[in-house]
Amino acid sequence: MRQHRRTSAVLAVCILLLGLAGPSAPAAAAEKDKISVGVALPPHAASGHGHHKLDLAFCSQLLCVIPFEVARAKGFFAEEGLDVQLIYMKGGPPAVGALQAKSVDFIGTTMDLVVKSTAGGKPIVMVASTARLPFFALVVAPGEAGRITGPEHLVGKKVGVGNLGATDHLLVQLLLRKSGIDPEKVSFVSLGPNILQTLLVGQVEAAMVQEPALTLASRKGARILVNFMDQHQAQTVLGGQYQFMGLITRPDVIAGNPSLVQRMSNAIVKANRFISKEPGPTIAGLIPESLLVGGDPALLGEILDQFKGHLYPADGRIQSEDVTRVIEAQRSSGLLPAAGGPDLSLLFTNEFVERSR
Repeated sequence: MRQHRRTSAVLAVCILLLGLAGPSAPAAAAEKDKISVGVALPPHAASGHGHHKLDLAFCSQLLCVIPFEVARAKGFFAEEGLDVQLIYMKGGPPAVGALQAKSVDFIGTTMDLVVKSTAGGKPIVMVASTARLPFFALVVAPGEAGRITGPEHLVGKKVGVGNLGATDHLLVQLLLRKSGIDPEKVSFVSLGPNILQTLLVGQVEAAMVQEPALTLASRKGARILVNFMDQHQAQTVLGGQYQFMGLITRPDVIAGNPSLVQRMSNAIVKANRFISKEPGPTIAGLIPESLLVGGDPALLGEILDQFKGHLYPADGRIQSEDVTRVIEAQRSSGLLPAAGGPDLSLLFTNEFVERSR
Protein backbone atom coordinates (compact mmCIF):
# COMPACT_ATOMS: atom_id res chain seq x y z
CA MET A 1 0.00 0.00 0.00
CA ARG A 2 1.55 3.26 -1.04
CA GLN A 3 2.44 5.74 1.62
CA HIS A 4 0.55 9.01 1.35
CA ARG A 5 2.10 12.35 2.07
CA ARG A 6 0.71 14.00 5.19
CA THR A 7 -0.12 17.55 4.25
CA SER A 8 -0.35 20.21 6.92
CA ALA A 9 -2.65 23.03 5.87
CA VAL A 10 -3.65 25.37 8.64
CA LEU A 11 -6.50 27.64 7.74
CA ALA A 12 -6.48 30.40 10.35
CA VAL A 13 -9.74 32.30 10.11
CA CYS A 14 -10.25 35.26 12.41
CA ILE A 15 -13.49 35.33 14.41
CA LEU A 16 -14.72 36.97 17.57
CA LEU A 17 -17.97 35.27 18.43
CA LEU A 18 -18.01 31.94 16.68
CA GLY A 19 -15.89 28.82 17.19
CA LEU A 20 -16.38 25.60 15.31
CA ALA A 21 -15.83 22.02 16.38
CA GLY A 22 -18.64 19.95 14.99
CA PRO A 23 -18.59 16.34 13.80
CA SER A 24 -16.03 15.28 11.21
CA ALA A 25 -16.97 15.45 7.54
CA PRO A 26 -17.85 12.10 5.99
CA ALA A 27 -15.05 10.22 4.27
CA ALA A 28 -15.16 10.27 0.49
CA ALA A 29 -12.29 7.90 -0.13
CA ALA A 30 -10.50 5.11 1.69
CA GLU A 31 -7.29 7.07 1.67
CA LYS A 32 -7.19 10.85 1.99
CA ASP A 33 -4.58 13.57 2.44
CA LYS A 34 -4.51 14.61 6.08
CA ILE A 35 -5.04 18.35 6.34
CA SER A 36 -5.22 20.55 9.42
CA VAL A 37 -7.45 23.57 9.04
CA GLY A 38 -7.26 26.12 11.82
CA VAL A 39 -9.71 28.81 12.87
CA ALA A 40 -9.21 31.39 15.57
CA LEU A 41 -11.16 30.49 18.69
CA PRO A 42 -13.11 33.23 20.51
CA PRO A 43 -12.55 33.75 24.23
CA HIS A 44 -16.05 32.55 25.19
CA ALA A 45 -15.65 29.06 23.70
CA ALA A 46 -14.37 26.08 25.63
CA SER A 47 -10.79 24.97 25.04
CA GLY A 48 -11.55 21.37 24.20
CA HIS A 49 -14.16 19.96 21.82
CA GLY A 50 -13.65 16.33 20.85
CA HIS A 51 -10.74 15.63 18.56
CA HIS A 52 -10.20 19.22 17.45
CA LYS A 53 -7.09 20.99 18.67
CA LEU A 54 -8.19 24.36 19.95
CA ASP A 55 -6.19 27.44 20.90
CA LEU A 56 -7.81 30.43 22.52
CA ALA A 57 -7.96 33.40 20.20
CA PHE A 58 -8.89 37.06 20.37
CA CYS A 59 -9.88 37.82 16.84
CA SER A 60 -12.54 39.83 15.14
CA GLN A 61 -15.05 38.35 12.68
CA LEU A 62 -18.04 36.07 13.17
CA LEU A 63 -18.86 35.66 9.50
CA CYS A 64 -15.47 34.77 8.05
CA VAL A 65 -15.50 31.13 9.13
CA ILE A 66 -18.83 30.26 7.49
CA PRO A 67 -17.46 28.99 4.13
CA PHE A 68 -14.85 26.80 5.83
CA GLU A 69 -17.35 25.34 8.29
CA VAL A 70 -19.84 24.68 5.50
CA ALA A 71 -17.11 22.90 3.52
CA ARG A 72 -16.41 20.69 6.53
CA ALA A 73 -19.98 20.06 7.64
CA LYS A 74 -21.32 19.34 4.16
CA GLY A 75 -18.43 17.01 3.30
CA PHE A 76 -17.00 19.16 0.51
CA PHE A 77 -13.44 18.65 1.75
CA ALA A 78 -14.05 14.90 1.98
CA GLU A 79 -15.43 14.84 -1.56
CA GLU A 80 -12.04 16.13 -2.67
CA GLY A 81 -10.24 13.34 -0.80
CA LEU A 82 -9.13 15.65 1.99
CA ASP A 83 -9.23 14.82 5.71
CA VAL A 84 -9.61 18.30 7.16
CA GLN A 85 -9.24 19.12 10.84
CA LEU A 86 -10.23 22.56 12.13
CA ILE A 87 -7.59 23.92 14.49
CA TYR A 88 -8.27 27.15 16.35
CA MET A 89 -5.36 29.61 16.21
CA LYS A 90 -4.63 33.10 17.47
CA GLY A 91 -5.64 35.02 14.38
CA GLY A 92 -4.35 36.13 11.01
CA PRO A 93 -0.82 37.48 11.70
CA PRO A 94 0.40 34.32 13.54
CA ALA A 95 -1.05 32.19 10.75
CA VAL A 96 0.75 34.28 8.13
CA GLY A 97 3.96 33.76 10.09
CA ALA A 98 3.41 30.02 10.08
CA LEU A 99 2.74 30.06 6.35
CA GLN A 100 5.85 32.12 5.68
CA ALA A 101 7.93 29.71 7.80
CA LYS A 102 6.53 26.75 5.82
CA SER A 103 5.10 25.22 8.97
CA VAL A 104 1.72 25.12 7.17
CA ASP A 105 0.60 25.23 3.56
CA PHE A 106 -2.74 27.05 3.68
CA ILE A 107 -4.33 29.80 5.74
CA GLY A 108 -7.56 31.75 5.53
CA THR A 109 -7.19 35.43 6.30
CA THR A 110 -7.40 38.88 4.72
CA MET A 111 -6.05 40.34 1.52
CA ASP A 112 -4.63 43.17 3.64
CA LEU A 113 -2.21 40.64 5.15
CA VAL A 114 -1.41 39.18 1.72
CA VAL A 115 -0.45 42.67 0.52
CA LYS A 116 1.59 43.38 3.66
CA SER A 117 3.48 40.08 3.51
CA THR A 118 4.20 40.28 -0.22
CA ALA A 119 5.27 43.92 -0.01
CA GLY A 120 7.64 42.86 2.79
CA GLY A 121 9.37 40.38 0.50
CA LYS A 122 7.57 37.22 1.63
CA PRO A 123 5.02 36.54 -1.12
CA ILE A 124 1.81 34.66 -0.36
CA VAL A 125 -1.10 34.20 -2.75
CA MET A 126 -4.88 34.19 -2.40
CA VAL A 127 -6.35 31.38 -4.54
CA ALA A 128 -10.06 31.69 -3.69
CA SER A 129 -12.23 34.45 -2.28
CA THR A 130 -14.47 33.77 0.70
CA ALA A 131 -15.52 37.40 1.27
CA ARG A 132 -15.60 40.30 -1.18
CA LEU A 133 -16.46 42.95 1.43
CA PRO A 134 -15.10 43.63 4.92
CA PHE A 135 -17.19 42.38 7.85
CA PHE A 136 -17.34 45.84 9.47
CA ALA A 137 -19.73 48.72 10.06
CA LEU A 138 -18.94 52.14 11.52
CA VAL A 139 -21.44 52.69 14.33
CA VAL A 140 -22.11 55.64 16.64
CA ALA A 141 -22.72 55.01 20.36
CA PRO A 142 -26.39 55.26 21.40
CA GLY A 143 -25.71 58.32 23.54
CA GLU A 144 -24.14 60.15 20.58
CA ALA A 145 -26.52 58.98 17.84
CA GLY A 146 -28.35 62.30 17.71
CA ARG A 147 -25.18 64.39 17.49
CA ILE A 148 -22.90 62.35 15.21
CA THR A 149 -24.67 61.91 11.89
CA GLY A 150 -21.75 61.98 9.46
CA PRO A 151 -17.97 61.44 9.27
CA GLU A 152 -17.35 65.17 9.78
CA HIS A 153 -18.75 64.90 13.30
CA LEU A 154 -16.02 62.43 14.28
CA VAL A 155 -13.41 65.19 14.51
CA GLY A 156 -12.13 65.34 18.07
CA LYS A 157 -13.93 62.10 18.97
CA LYS A 158 -12.71 58.65 19.99
CA VAL A 159 -13.29 55.84 17.50
CA GLY A 160 -12.77 52.25 18.57
CA VAL A 161 -11.15 49.67 16.30
CA GLY A 162 -10.03 46.12 16.90
CA ASN A 163 -6.35 46.83 16.27
CA LEU A 164 -4.46 49.83 14.95
CA GLY A 165 -3.24 49.22 11.40
CA ALA A 166 -5.78 46.44 10.78
CA THR A 167 -8.47 46.49 8.10
CA ASP A 168 -11.08 48.25 10.26
CA HIS A 169 -8.63 51.04 11.12
CA LEU A 170 -7.60 51.43 7.48
CA LEU A 171 -11.21 51.67 6.33
CA VAL A 172 -12.11 54.45 8.76
CA GLN A 173 -9.01 56.39 7.77
CA LEU A 174 -9.92 55.98 4.11
CA LEU A 175 -13.50 57.10 4.79
CA LEU A 176 -12.26 60.20 6.58
CA ARG A 177 -9.85 61.15 3.80
CA LYS A 178 -12.54 60.68 1.15
CA SER A 179 -14.73 63.00 3.26
CA GLY A 180 -11.98 65.64 3.31
CA ILE A 181 -11.05 64.99 6.95
CA ASP A 182 -7.53 64.50 8.30
CA PRO A 183 -7.53 61.20 10.26
CA GLU A 184 -5.08 62.79 12.69
CA LYS A 185 -8.01 64.82 13.99
CA VAL A 186 -9.71 61.64 15.20
CA SER A 187 -8.50 59.62 18.17
CA PHE A 188 -8.35 55.91 17.37
CA VAL A 189 -8.53 53.46 20.27
CA SER A 190 -7.51 49.80 19.99
CA LEU A 191 -10.15 47.80 21.85
CA GLY A 192 -9.59 44.18 20.82
CA PRO A 193 -12.66 42.01 21.50
CA ASN A 194 -14.28 44.49 23.92
CA ILE A 195 -15.63 46.90 21.31
CA LEU A 196 -19.36 46.36 21.79
CA GLN A 197 -19.55 46.96 25.52
CA THR A 198 -17.15 49.91 25.32
CA LEU A 199 -19.32 51.47 22.62
CA LEU A 200 -22.61 50.90 24.44
CA VAL A 201 -21.40 52.53 27.67
CA GLY A 202 -20.08 55.53 25.71
CA GLN A 203 -16.36 55.18 26.42
CA VAL A 204 -15.85 55.77 22.69
CA GLU A 205 -18.18 57.88 20.56
CA ALA A 206 -18.04 55.49 17.60
CA ALA A 207 -16.53 52.14 16.67
CA MET A 208 -16.03 49.64 13.88
CA VAL A 209 -18.07 46.58 14.81
CA GLN A 210 -18.89 43.21 13.26
CA GLU A 211 -21.86 40.91 13.59
CA PRO A 212 -23.61 40.14 15.84
CA ALA A 213 -22.32 43.28 17.59
CA LEU A 214 -23.82 45.40 14.79
CA THR A 215 -27.31 43.98 15.28
CA LEU A 216 -27.09 44.14 19.07
CA ALA A 217 -25.81 47.75 19.05
CA SER A 218 -28.53 48.80 16.61
CA ARG A 219 -31.18 47.36 18.91
CA LYS A 220 -29.75 49.54 21.69
CA GLY A 221 -30.11 52.72 19.63
CA ALA A 222 -26.71 52.98 17.94
CA ARG A 223 -26.57 54.81 14.61
CA ILE A 224 -24.96 53.15 11.59
CA LEU A 225 -22.81 55.65 9.71
CA VAL A 226 -21.45 53.23 7.11
CA ASN A 227 -22.05 49.51 6.69
CA PHE A 228 -19.15 48.14 4.67
CA MET A 229 -20.98 44.78 4.42
CA ASP A 230 -23.55 46.37 2.13
CA GLN A 231 -22.52 46.49 -1.55
CA HIS A 232 -24.44 49.71 -2.22
CA GLN A 233 -22.78 51.54 0.66
CA ALA A 234 -19.38 50.10 -0.28
CA GLN A 235 -19.90 51.40 -3.80
CA THR A 236 -20.66 54.88 -2.46
CA VAL A 237 -17.83 55.02 0.07
CA LEU A 238 -15.10 52.87 -1.47
CA GLY A 239 -16.03 52.96 -5.15
CA GLY A 240 -16.82 49.25 -5.17
CA GLN A 241 -16.00 45.99 -3.45
CA TYR A 242 -12.95 45.52 -1.20
CA GLN A 243 -11.38 42.06 -1.33
CA PHE A 244 -11.39 40.75 2.22
CA MET A 245 -11.09 37.06 3.13
CA GLY A 246 -9.83 34.11 1.16
CA LEU A 247 -7.91 30.84 0.94
CA ILE A 248 -4.20 31.62 0.86
CA THR A 249 -1.04 29.63 0.19
CA ARG A 250 2.58 30.13 -0.92
CA PRO A 251 3.92 30.25 -4.49
CA ASP A 252 5.99 27.11 -3.89
CA VAL A 253 2.86 25.15 -2.93
CA ILE A 254 1.14 26.25 -6.13
CA ALA A 255 4.18 25.24 -8.17
CA GLY A 256 4.89 22.00 -6.33
CA ASN A 257 1.41 20.65 -5.61
CA PRO A 258 -1.17 22.29 -7.88
CA SER A 259 -3.50 19.30 -7.46
CA LEU A 260 -3.80 19.94 -3.74
CA VAL A 261 -4.47 23.65 -4.32
CA GLN A 262 -7.13 22.71 -6.86
CA ARG A 263 -8.88 20.36 -4.46
CA MET A 264 -8.85 22.88 -1.62
CA SER A 265 -10.21 25.53 -4.00
CA ASN A 266 -12.90 23.14 -5.24
CA ALA A 267 -14.16 22.59 -1.68
CA ILE A 268 -14.30 26.31 -0.93
CA VAL A 269 -16.17 27.10 -4.16
CA LYS A 270 -18.69 24.34 -3.37
CA ALA A 271 -19.20 25.93 0.05
CA ASN A 272 -19.64 29.39 -1.46
CA ARG A 273 -22.24 28.05 -3.88
CA PHE A 274 -24.10 26.33 -1.06
CA ILE A 275 -24.16 29.57 0.92
CA SER A 276 -25.49 31.51 -2.07
CA LYS A 277 -28.40 29.09 -2.59
CA GLU A 278 -29.46 28.11 0.91
CA PRO A 279 -31.39 30.27 3.43
CA GLY A 280 -29.60 31.67 6.45
CA PRO A 281 -31.23 29.37 9.02
CA THR A 282 -30.09 26.30 7.07
CA ILE A 283 -26.51 27.54 7.09
CA ALA A 284 -26.70 28.58 10.74
CA GLY A 285 -27.98 25.10 11.55
CA LEU A 286 -24.55 23.73 10.63
CA ILE A 287 -23.01 25.61 13.56
CA PRO A 288 -23.15 23.89 16.99
CA GLU A 289 -25.35 26.00 19.27
CA SER A 290 -22.89 25.63 22.15
CA LEU A 291 -20.39 27.68 20.18
CA LEU A 292 -22.70 30.59 19.43
CA VAL A 293 -22.90 33.57 21.75
CA GLY A 294 -26.13 33.11 23.67
CA GLY A 295 -26.73 29.86 21.82
CA ASP A 296 -28.83 31.76 19.27
CA PRO A 297 -28.64 30.21 15.79
CA ALA A 298 -31.78 32.15 14.83
CA LEU A 299 -29.86 35.42 15.14
CA LEU A 300 -27.06 34.08 12.97
CA GLY A 301 -29.64 32.93 10.43
CA GLU A 302 -31.13 36.43 10.28
CA ILE A 303 -27.70 37.98 9.87
CA LEU A 304 -26.78 35.59 7.06
CA ASP A 305 -30.04 36.23 5.21
CA GLN A 306 -29.34 39.95 5.40
CA PHE A 307 -25.71 39.93 4.27
CA LYS A 308 -24.68 36.66 2.62
CA GLY A 309 -25.61 37.83 -0.87
CA HIS A 310 -23.38 40.85 -0.42
CA LEU A 311 -20.43 39.08 1.16
CA TYR A 312 -19.81 35.61 -0.27
CA PRO A 313 -18.89 35.23 -3.97
CA ALA A 314 -20.51 32.05 -5.30
CA ASP A 315 -17.71 31.49 -7.81
CA GLY A 316 -14.83 32.30 -5.44
CA ARG A 317 -13.32 34.68 -7.98
CA ILE A 318 -11.03 37.51 -6.90
CA GLN A 319 -11.53 40.76 -8.81
CA SER A 320 -8.44 42.82 -9.62
CA GLU A 321 -10.23 46.13 -8.95
CA ASP A 322 -11.25 44.87 -5.49
CA VAL A 323 -7.61 44.07 -4.67
CA THR A 324 -6.55 47.46 -6.02
CA ARG A 325 -8.79 49.12 -3.41
CA VAL A 326 -6.98 47.21 -0.67
CA ILE A 327 -3.66 48.52 -1.99
CA GLU A 328 -5.04 52.05 -2.22
CA ALA A 329 -6.22 51.88 1.40
CA GLN A 330 -2.75 50.87 2.55
CA ARG A 331 -1.13 53.60 0.48
CA SER A 332 -3.56 56.14 1.88
CA SER A 333 -2.59 55.15 5.42
CA GLY A 334 1.14 55.16 4.70
CA LEU A 335 1.59 51.40 5.00
CA LEU A 336 2.71 51.30 1.37
CA PRO A 337 4.67 53.93 -0.58
CA ALA A 338 2.63 56.34 -2.67
CA ALA A 339 4.11 54.78 -5.80
CA GLY A 340 5.06 51.19 -6.43
CA GLY A 341 4.06 48.33 -4.17
CA PRO A 342 3.38 44.70 -5.04
CA ASP A 343 2.16 43.77 -8.49
CA LEU A 344 -1.40 42.44 -8.60
CA SER A 345 -0.22 39.24 -10.29
CA LEU A 346 1.78 38.36 -7.16
CA LEU A 347 -1.19 38.69 -4.80
CA PHE A 348 -3.85 36.40 -6.24
CA THR A 349 -4.79 33.95 -8.94
CA ASN A 350 -8.15 32.76 -10.28
CA GLU A 351 -6.53 29.80 -12.02
CA PHE A 352 -8.01 27.25 -9.63
CA VAL A 353 -11.49 28.63 -9.01
CA GLU A 354 -12.01 28.92 -12.76
CA ARG A 355 -11.46 25.15 -13.00
CA SER A 356 -13.57 24.31 -9.96
CA ARG A 357 -16.41 21.89 -10.59
